[in-house]
Amino acid sequence: MSDFPAWTQDEINAFAARYGLANLTPDHLARMRELADRVSAAGRAIPRMPSKGDEPASTFRVPLA
Repeated sequence: MSDFPAWTQDEINAFAARYGLANLTPDHLARMRELADRVSAAGRAIPRMPSKGDEPASTFRVPLA
């Protein structure tokens, strides 16, 4: 697996602005930066199917009753 660069504070600030999190305090943004690398690594660790057509999500049905 290749190495991924760590998130920078500028990237976190841009992410927060892009997703409407403009009211976060600097402490919240700093904590987001601390957690971003772990969250990204966890997301990359989830096994993916080779094709979206192979995923089981399309077979799930909500009960009607």
